[in-house]
Parts: sequence; C-alpha cells; structure tokens
Amino acid sequence: MRVSFNEIKWSFLGLSSAGFMIVVFGLRWLCPITALAQSKSQEAAATVQFQPTPPPETASQVSFTGNHTFDSKQLRDALADPLLSIQRQGLSLPLADDTAYYTEVFYRRHGFPNVNVTYRVSGSSLELNITEGHQYGLGTIHFEGNHSFPDKSLQDYMIGTTRARGTQFQKQLPFVQADLETGAGLLKNFYVSQGFPNVQIAPLKYTFDDVRSLVDVAVPITEGEKFVFGGVTFSGVPERAIPGLKSKISSLTNPPKPFSQSALVTLQHDLIFELKHYGYATAQVNVDADINTARNGAVPFKVSVEAGPIYRFGRIIVQQQPKARVKPDFLPNRFAELTGHIYDPIKLQQLDTEMITTGLYDSLDIQETAERDNTLQLTLTPIEGKQKYFSIFGGYDTFYGIIFGGSFSDRNVLGEGQIFSASAEITSRGPKGKISYEDPWFLNTKLDFLAEVGIEDQNLYGYTYVDEYARLNLTAKYGKTLTTGAKEYQSGIFVLLRNANVSQISITPETLVGPTGYELATVGLTQSIDERDNPLNPRKGWILELAASDSELLRNYVNYISLSERFSVYVPIGPTVLGAGVRFGTIIPSEGGFLAIPIEERLFNGGATTVRSFLERELGPKDFGNNPIGGLARSVFNIEDDFPIYAGIIGAVFFDSGGLGNSPFDHFSTGIGLGLRYNLPVGPIRVDYGVNPAPAKGDSFGAFNLSFGFAF
Repeated sequence: MRVSFNEIKWSFLGLSSAGFMIVVFGLRWLCPITALAQSKSQEAAATVQFQPTPPPETASQVSFTGNHTFDSKQLRDALADPLLSIQRQGLSLPLADDTAYYTEVFYRRHGFPNVNVTYRVSGSSLELNITEGHQYGLGTIHFEGNHSFPDKSLQDYMIGTTRARGTQFQKQLPFVQADLETGAGLLKNFYVSQGFPNVQIAPLKYTFDDVRSLVDVAVPITEGEKFVFGGVTFSGVPERAIPGLKSKISSLTNPPKPFSQSALVTLQHDLIFELKHYGYATAQVNVDADINTARNGAVPFKVSVEAGPIYRFGRIIVQQQPKARVKPDFLPNRFAELTGHIYDPIKLQQLDTEMITTGLYDSLDIQETAERDNTLQLTLTPIEGKQKYFSIFGGYDTFYGIIFGGSFSDRNVLGEGQIFSASAEITSRGPKGKISYEDPWFLNTKLDFLAEVGIEDQNLYGYTYVDEYARLNLTAKYGKTLTTGAKEYQSGIFVLLRNANVSQISITPETLVGPTGYELATVGLTQSIDERDNPLNPRKGWILELAASDSELLRNYVNYISLSERFSVYVPIGPTVLGAGVRFGTIIPSEGGFLAIPIEERLFNGGATTVRSFLERELGPKDFGNNPIGGLARSVFNIEDDFPIYAGIIGAVFFDSGGLGNSPFDHFSTGIGLGLRYNLPVGPIRVDYGVNPAPAKGDSFGAFNLSFGFAF
C-alpha cells in the first residue's frame, strides 16, 4: 500500500478511504526490579512504633530530605506506584518501607551504590531521609580469560540491562551493580550456547575511582574446553523421512556448530515437525548426547525415532459459538481440501492463517485427534471477531486540499465471508464514492471475485473530470502464505466499463486533452510473483508484476493496448536494507497517436512513488500553461538505502530517475534525496525530500513528499 502526501488522511475512527488502517498502540514499559540486599530502611522500620493507619484521603503527605541530585517532582514520578498505593490504602509501615526501598532502587539505577534511605512516619505524613553518597559512572570492562570472542560482543551482555533503561545515545552509563551481576549470568549463558558447557565466571571485581567518579569492572572467565556437534547415528527413522531429517541435522554438523543442550532440544522439536510433514502425526523423537564421549571436542549424538503410522486428514467438526454470524458450513468448506490427504502441519497452518487474516475470527483453535483408522479428526473452535466497521475521516493535503468522508464495510454480508463496502468522500477537488462486493471463495473455489461501481468528479490540472465506472475482477492466488515463505502467485482477469467526461478545460491548445466525452470498455490480464518476506515492510526478497489490457473507445472507434511491468528487489546488508526497482509502461493506440488517447487514460510520472524530486504528475510533457498532459510511455528507476537511526525511526538515501513521453526515456530526469521513515505494523510512514540536480525549464529544483508504505 502506498499513498503520497496528497493521500494521507487522519481517520477519527481508524479506517481511511484508501483502505488502510493506522492503529496506535499504547506501550506499557515494564521494568523488573533487581533483587538487592535488604535496605537499611527496613532495619530502621523495626524501631518505629506502629501507628494506626489513617484513612486514604489524609495519607498523601510525603516529603523528601537530603536529595540533591533529583528534585521532589522527579522522585515522585519515579515512585508513582508506591505513592499511589499510600493514597489508596492509607499510610502504613509496610507501605512506608516499600517506598523507602524503591527510592534506594531508583538511586542505585542512577549510579549511587551507597545510597541509604531511612523514613519517619508521623501521623499521616511520611518523611524520607536520603543519604545519596557518591555517584559513579561505568568505567571500562575487562574480560580476563576470554580467548574466543571480541570484547565488544561480550560487553553488550554486561551493559544490556542498563542500556535498555536509558537511550541509545547515552554515552556515559551509570554504575549499577545489580545490572552487571545480571549481565554476568547472561554472559555465561552465551558461552554455554557457543559450545562451552563448563565455563565459569567468578565474582566480578570492582575498582572504584572517586577522582574520575567511575567504576572499572573485571570479569574473570574460565572458558573450559569447546565442544561441537560430531557424528550422528539413527534408529527407527522411516526411509522416506531420512532425507528430510538429514537435511535438518546437517545444519548442525556441516560445518560443525557449537554443541549445547538447548541446540539439542531445538533439534528434537525440528525433527518432530519434519516427521509430521511426512504424515507421522504422533511421531516421538529422542536426541541423546554425552560430552564425556567426545573426541577432539566433537560430541557424537544419536537420534531415536518412534514414527508411528502415517495419518491422513479425516473428519472436520466445527464448534461454533451461539448466535454465530458465519454459516456452519463455512469452515468445513474451507478445510475440505485437506480431507483424505496425508497429514501436513504446514498446510494446516496455512489454512489457519488464511482464516484469521479474513478478519472473520479473533481466534481459531484447532484440535487434532488421532482415530483408529489412521486419520486425524480436526475440531475447529472459532471465536468470531468484529465484522462490521464504520469510520469517519478527515484531513488536508497539498493535492486534494480539505478531505472529509466516511466508509462502511461488512466482512460477512451473506454469512460465508463475502465483503460489502461503501465509501464516500469530498475534497477541495470534488466528491467521489464507490460500492463494492467481494467473494474471496467464489463458487466455493479459490477464486476471488470482486465487483465495484463508483463515481468521481475531480477538478484536476487544467480540466474537470467526471467518471462513472463498473469493474469486475476474478483473481486466483496460490503459493505463499504468511507461514511458508515460498513464492506467492496471483493471476487475474478484469473487465472495466467507464463513462467519462472532460470539461472546463484550460489546457492550451485544447486538442492536447484528446477525446472529452467517451465510453471505455477494457479487458485485461494481470500476473504477479511475490517473494518478499513482508508485503507491508519488506527487508528481503523481490516482486514482479505484469499487466496487459485491451481498451476500446466505443464512440470514437479507437482501440489501444496497455502494457506495464514492475520489478522490485530488497537486499539486507547488515542493519540496512538496499532496495531497487524498475517500472515500465506503454500505451499503443491503433490509430491517431497521442491525441487519440483521453488525457486521464495516459501515463504520468513524478511524485512520492516514482521520481521524488517532482510533485505528483509534474515530470513530463506540459502545455503552454505548464499543465501536465501525460504521455504514452513511462520509465521509473529507484535505488534506496534504508538505515536505522533510533527505535522505529529509519533514515534513507535515494536516487530516482525516469522519463515520460512517446518513449519511456523522453523528458528523462533524476532525483537524489534524503528521507525519514517511521515503522508501523501496517507499514512505514515516509518523509522524503528530493532534489533535481539538472532541472529543465519549468521544472522545480526539488519536492517534498509525505507518503505511506514503500516507494517501490
């Protein structure tokens, strides 16, 4: 999904007319408290005489003394939870002691290892007396006995907990002893995972430097011998499953990977899943290894299998909720394709994912029951989700001006997942609206049928355009789902009927507009191959899209063919993603050339998803008034490198080029620029500024674009 700045809408209820939803998630950061030694404040509590608990409304008087680094507001913000408990429950000795304890925790996390907090309860008042002590930052960390890994990689384990509490740009970390002790445990786990099961990490050694206000840390490590996976022996493995199991095991043995018990457990789970892929639904696998039998650090291991019988998919039972809107035979019809086939958890997972992504269900529980006839009964327990949506949206952008509209959709209009939707909006350029009906399982097949009618009245560059249209689509999808990672293929056919009128023309000469009133009939074919890892926010893979259509201008007796191509590829390079794309399009009229094609049926270039040094439609031929008039052929080339900056903020450097005219390289222009992206679950928001290094006469020096989704 992509929209330029002139397509962004701020939806009051969440759903825009462009068909995408931006959801804002509230994130609650949970910060675990590290266990520390008993606070001296707890000892002092024993000397305070117990007093009756005052009522909550009088128990909010909490004061601080001795605090020099943090003011009272900062401390109150840090102690929000215990102070709230005092206000709700009334002041008591346990709550007073908790408040003192968490005050010490707050200080220790900011580099005050010797902080001491005592308290005094007087009626409804709590006074916290703070002795801060010296504040220390974290100095150098030296790893004694490390012979296998770069110190930088080990340091990340030691400081990770402290770093996560601060910001990525914080250069000087505070000295937090509890975090370092936690890091030492994580470091030991890392060594074990890398084939050092006997590693020992002695107590950390701290050197306090009051002059520098830093604490240097020494981490004493005894690595021990390193072990790797050695040879493997099998028992009980069915012959048909041996290639698959060997392929899984070779990832550990060729070349030999570090030996660890966690790797054995992971291998066991992988082998069970692999056996299920061959139909052994009840297979059991044991993976045994003993490092005492290792030779030269290579640990031999044995894989023992109890495969059981080969199962096939059997009966399908649906346990629906009372008053379910989806018809009882909907799920059995969707899962019927499995019946009689050899059991495969991947196919089952594909269908499960497909059902959830329809939006009909919040969840779908699938229970597998082995039957005596070696079939698996599937018991489906769905929980239906919200199926009707209504939204109102509004906003402003540079191309359409003020935007206001609403939309309604019902994802289950006939009880079998058919989708009815309607939307209407009005902008500064005019109104538009559409109604559509979609059946994702047309005639209980895997064909997707879509029927849509709409009308729009738009005041565009140099003319007003009124379009009434009806469109029929039939699409077959096969291949990849969200669970398999294989290619996804889509093949489609469409029919489009349009009644259009162009008026209020200010383009000069007016003949450049082409036919001004026409009926159009179009038949077309589409084909796509998608191997991206994520269609909304891809980091690797590629996509190829092809389209061809034959159109007839009924009143003008002009026929033309349209061809288009899009290829995009994404390559991860460390933390960055390098993307490249190429697009071509052409229109071939049977007679009359450029002027035989109505202006709104022509190709345009420039904008947030093409050449970003131009505004929308601004690249290419223009009339005497500098109005875009389109062309019969277009080319677009994009290269972009995305790199992380902080959290979900991504930086980008891009180079775009393209042309438009009677050939795809006419009016060829380029753009270079910088951008920012912010990743959302439904794709990135993009801000780009592109510069035209060699602007032609009438072209702008650069352009700013705000858009949604990937540019290409």
